[in-house]
Amino acid sequence: MTGALARLGGVAADLGWGRALRVAAVWALRRRYLLLHVDLPTLRARVPAPPPMPPTMRVGFLTDAARPALQALDPAMTPPEVSRRLAEGQECLLGWWRDELVHYRWTVVGAAYLPYLGRRLAPPPGEVLVVENYTAPRARGRGIASRVMMADVARHNAAGRAGAVWLSAWWNTASLALSDQLGSWVVGSVGYWGAGPLRRYFATGVARFDADGTAVVALP
Repeated sequence: MTGALARLGGVAADLGWGRALRVAAVWALRRRYLLLHVDLPTLRARVPAPPPMPPTMRVGFLTDAARPALQALDPAMTPPEVSRRLAEGQECLLGWWRDELVHYRWTVVGAAYLPYLGRRLAPPPGEVLVVENYTAPRARGRGIASRVMMADVARHNAAGRAGAVWLSAWWNTASLALSDQLGSWVVGSVGYWGAGPLRRYFATGVARFDADGTAVVALP
């Protein structure tokens, strides 16, 4: 399985098919994403430095030559979608295992459009928005995602960026458990009722919607 089918299978594996189906019924009516924030220096201090990278793994930025491999990993990463993200200022770090692309991580300093939310999300000024990351199920457990994450955190920390924000579905226990290990905390939520064009958006905590529909994160 690839793409959405693979992710559905992953959700069922985490939650069990019974709970996954109950979550899906609620999710069809109300989509709520928790807003998480972490201080980058805290994250670097909290997460042990990974051991030296094995020769079978490499990390690097997305190149034109790697675009077909990115779409093979996730069919949603079509040429127009990748071009849109890059034009928006997003950056993509890739994790390779031998010659196979198995992980991607999109981040941006500033606002970005999130297709699953249908709105732009703006982090606090000068902070990082983690747009999306994904690891092929067959490659999980090898430390690939953590190495890519720490490489990304190191470069943003060196550039003087103090924090990072991201969204996680309220039911995604695996993601929330990892976020807790990283020293992050929930600072609000965003989401919507309904489906298609009949959506009613909401925001809580430090998040609010601007007049143009952008979800803005305003930390105290």
